[in-house]
Parts: sequence; structure tokens; C-alpha cells
Amino acid sequence: MGRRPLALSAVSLPHRAYRLLSRALAAPLLGWLWWRGRREPGYRQNLQHRLGFIPVDPDQLGCIWIHAASVGEVQAMQPLLHALLAQWPAHAVVVSTQTPTGAQALRTHWGDQIRHVYAPLDTPGAVHRFLNRLQPRLLILVERELWPEWLHQCRARAVPVALVNARLSERSARTYQRWAGLMRPVWSQLTVAAADTPSATHLRQLGVPASQMHDTGNLKFDVAVPAGHMALAPELQARTLVVVGSSHEGDESAWLAVWAELAPVNPSWLLVLVPRHPQRFDEVAAQLQHSRLVHVRRSRGHAVEPRTQVLLVDAMGELMHWYQHASVCFVGGTLAPVGGHNPLEPMSVGQPVLFGPHTHNAAALFEDIVQTGAGECVHSPRELAAAVQRWLMQPEVWQRRADAARALIARHQGAAARTLAVVQPLWEPARPQDISRVQASTVAHRTCWFDPAQLAQVTRHTFDPFAHTEGTALATGSGRGQALLVQNEGRGHVLRHYRRGGLMARLSEDRFWRAAPHDSRAMREFALLRLMRSWQLPVPEPVAASHWPRGLFYEADILVGLIPGSQNVVQRLQRQALTPTEWHALGQAIRQLHERQVFHSDLNAHNLLLDEAGRAWVVDFDKCGVRPGDDWKPLNLERLLRSLRKEATRVSPYHWTDADWPHLVAGYRHPPANP
Repeated sequence: MGRRPLALSAVSLPHRAYRLLSRALAAPLLGWLWWRGRREPGYRQNLQHRLGFIPVDPDQLGCIWIHAASVGEVQAMQPLLHALLAQWPAHAVVVSTQTPTGAQALRTHWGDQIRHVYAPLDTPGAVHRFLNRLQPRLLILVERELWPEWLHQCRARAVPVALVNARLSERSARTYQRWAGLMRPVWSQLTVAAADTPSATHLRQLGVPASQMHDTGNLKFDVAVPAGHMALAPELQARTLVVVGSSHEGDESAWLAVWAELAPVNPSWLLVLVPRHPQRFDEVAAQLQHSRLVHVRRSRGHAVEPRTQVLLVDAMGELMHWYQHASVCFVGGTLAPVGGHNPLEPMSVGQPVLFGPHTHNAAALFEDIVQTGAGECVHSPRELAAAVQRWLMQPEVWQRRADAARALIARHQGAAARTLAVVQPLWEPARPQDISRVQASTVAHRTCWFDPAQLAQVTRHTFDPFAHTEGTALATGSGRGQALLVQNEGRGHVLRHYRRGGLMARLSEDRFWRAAPHDSRAMREFALLRLMRSWQLPVPEPVAASHWPRGLFYEADILVGLIPGSQNVVQRLQRQALTPTEWHALGQAIRQLHERQVFHSDLNAHNLLLDEAGRAWVVDFDKCGVRPGDDWKPLNLERLLRSLRKEATRVSPYHWTDADWPHLVAGYRHPPANP
């Protein structure tokens, strides 16, 4: 599916330079991941994924691929994923992350329901392998993950790309403008659901077409509030909790300086530090030791005593629990020049927020918080200390801000539904009930894929033509296209053994250079048929496919559903002329494929069928795929015309004249409204 080689001429000079750079950096990046794995072992897990070597699961070919780089993006996509799974099967969704903390956040929320993989490095080889093994029908990027090689290869495969919860600051927009030659093709490729109006404006200025730009709002407003409160430990229930969430070094140093002044005169107050990154837990503990503040680490299991001044939460996945029980919430990454983390997490549980001046990651959102009174920006430790005392000693101040926070959340909810409405046309006309399941098995040294709804099991006889003694040859071609009508479990199927054509057939009739099963002729056609059936295209149902290693070579077979009462066009023309309505139906069938960018490499009169009801079908998709652009479509039709004319010189009788061709073209130009 979409495996057309990328011609060098199709790659711009800036992109070629980018490819050279990405290749040069690949080894150092892998080394850095390994080195970082000393402190975070998750970075050493599945390093092969970074090179595109992900396991192939045939059940997930043609999936929706969602990329959420780390914890923040995983949290942002949760409302969209909930909305998506109300319509789309979970087995046909794959989520990638860059970080192990993002992977852990996904597993915490979804368990094994959603498959996770690590995203590939942005090199041509890694991306090519990744896409070959996943074959997504749609890529959804969360927030700002615009990788040039990913997007280039998605264009080459006609895979649509959506950028959701898109956030782009003015500074980031200027950076993209400096790389205009590299990024120019990207903007027209994207369908964008922007998190805020300024981001939408910046993306439009960069070149995203207005028709593809949608201001849907911030998905984080729709993040579900945790069900129920987990009670605080008894020793904490009498304490006033001041929670610093997702903190960085600059946040912690400012807070520890302030707390050294506030804690001695307010002994019931407890500072709760929740660092953003687990690899910094020991570093923050060392800072606390140096500060001489009385502290405990949650991971050590020590109880908080009345004299404890700071609790270090050195654990993942607990931040929302502490926000729920806080009297003051501070959003980290804002005193440190990081750009700010998600203020909507505390606000979703009715908490107003304090934050520092570094909010460029979501400047519009933080500005809205200040404007509505749902939070307060502090610029220095002195302002921070004053704000904490004011909020804790004047309950009416806190209450006004809490009311404003709840009102702001309520006003902006609904982004998930609006975003899904933007994304849904990109996968239509596929319907969940059309996403067939696939099982894999190994039988007599063959790797087999099959649809359990069409075939209960694959045996060693399934692909053996000699085992089907009742089989009937179907002359669907003039050589390598020959097939056998067989019966399996009371159903009619068509068994086709892959054969070579042309000069190569003299060397080896039916053996191909050895390839991985997912790269074999049969499995590629099986996956493409499955995709096309989900689009409701007029093609046969894929039933099973086989890959049989034979030394340095392999043999391949495919089993597809029988189209009852059908004959190919050559067979029909030998009997009688086709009516204009039948030619019209054939043109419409071809147009349906072309509208979904399906390129048929051997479109000829043998591969077009008409059934008893006059419906047109297209068969035999060996070496075919999804291809971008439109320049190949007239050539596809010209190939068919040559085939029709050629058959007139080969068979007789043959009821065809060039006067029939305009009827097919008329059907092609007027496809059915609903395929």
C-alpha cells in the first residue's frame, strides 16, 4: 500500500540536505538514547522501533496512527481518543510516543487496549520501514510534531495528515519561516484543528489553506475529571497543601527560597513538589537536603510528620490526586524558562492557578486565565510569596478565582467533538463495521494471514490447488492471472498462485526473491484489498494470504471472495456487446478507485468484471497501491483502452468497437454519489 519509490527528482534540494543531516545525526541520537537509559531504563527499551523495526500486526494494517510525543501530548489527546473509539475499533488505532513517560501515561490510562510503539527517527530508512510495517490510513499529529521526512513519505503514499490541538507561538512560526524551503510542501498537506486563534493565524500565515484550517479549541478543556477522590493519609488531612506541579529546576529553586521564609511562620502549610521528569527525582532531593528544609520522599514510605515542611512526590501518575486536595496550585515550567505546562489539569478539578511569566507554550490560554481571573501570574519570588499568603489567608480571593476557573473550563468544552468532526472526513467513507479483523498463523512453514469472519482456520490444504479436486479454473487472464474457483467451509473462493510474467518467467515461473511476509506480493495485496473494502470500493473480499519461504526465494498465494455470477469483460464481449449502461458502470468503478488514489498497475479488460445485476468490479491488485497525484490516472485509462483493442486482435468473436469507449469515459466522469 503506497509503496511507490521516492524519485530523487521529487525531493527538493532543502529536503535532500535535511536527509543528509538526519542520517548523520541518527547514530549520535541512538547513542544519546542509550546513555539516557542509564537513569531512565525506558529509553533503552525497543530501540529498534526508532529505526522503524516495529513488529507487524496484520490486524492493525490500515490503522489510524496517532503520534503524541510525551506526557503532555498523551494527556491532550485523551478526549479525542475517547471520542474516536466511540466510532472506531481499538484494534485499528496505534499510538506512538517519543518518550517512555509518554508510553507509561498511555498504558496507565488504556492498558493493553491501545497498541503503543516508539516513533521512528526522521531518517528516510527508518520512516520507510515504519510505514511499511504499519501502513496507516491516516496520521494524526498532536500539537507540534511536524517531522519533515514523516510528512514527505506520507505525501508519497497519499496518507492524509491531521494536526490536532495545534499550538504554534509567534517565535516558532518565525523558525518555520526561516526553513521555508524545507517546510513549504508541508502546509498544504495538513488538515489543522487549532487549539487557539493565534495558533490558527500563525499556521494560516505559514501557508495552511483556509479550507483546511479549523479553530476547534483546546482538547485539554475536555480532559475527564478523575472519578472520585482518593483520601489523603491521616497525617496530611490537617495540613494546608501547596502543590507545585510538573516542576523544573528554576521553579523549585524559587519555591524553596520562598518556603524557607513562609514555612517557619506557617507550620501547618506543606509544600508538595511534583517534578516533571522522573530522572530529576534524586536531583530535587539533593536540593532539598541542601536547603535544610524538613522534607520526606514519598517513594521512601516515610510518614509526613507535623514538623515536615516539604513532601517530594517522586512518583509518576499522581499529580491529579494532589491537585484535587490542594489549597494552592502552581503550574510548573513557568518560573523556569520552559514555556509552561498544562494549567487545565488543576482547573478541571475547580482549582485556580498560580504561574510564572514563561508561558509561551500556551500563551493564549494563560492570557485568557489572567483576563478571566482564573489565575494569577507572578514574576518574582517576592510576588510569589505575597500571592500564596493572599490566597491562603483571604478565602474569598481564592473562591472568586475558583469560580472563574470553573466558568472558563465550562465555556471552552466541546473541543473533542469539534476536532473529531474535522478529522472524520479524512477516513471516510470507511465505517467501523467494514474494518475486518485479521489473524496470523504458521502452517507447514507458511506464514498465513486470514479473516476469521470469512475462514475459520487455515490448514495445509487451504493453498494447495491439488487438494481442491472440485476446483474450477477461472481464466481471468492470459497467463499469470489464472485462478482457481474453490470451496472452503461451504463458501466460494478464488485461489490465485502468484506467477511471474515476461522474461523473468523463463528463469522462475513462480518464485520471487525472499522478502519478509509483510513485504511479499500476497500480503501486500491482502492489506490493500482490506483497505479498499473498508472504503466500500467494488473489489473482492480478502480471505487469506500465504507466504512460503523457499531458500533464497518465496512463493505466494491469495484467497479472495468469489463475486457470484460474474465474468470478466473479455468473456462478456465474446458473447455479446455490452450496453451503454454496463460500460457506464465500469467507468464508475474505475473512478471510485481513482478518487481514493488507488493505482491499478495492470488495469485491463481481464481485471474488470460484471456480475448478473450489472454491477462492475475490479480484481487482481498485485503490485498495486495508493498513489498521490492525478497525472497517472489518464495513463491508467489509456492502458485499459490498449487492452480492449489488443483483445480484438486475439479473440473472436469479440463485440467491441472504439465507439463503446465514450460510454465508459462518461461513467468515469460521473461517478456514483455514494460508493
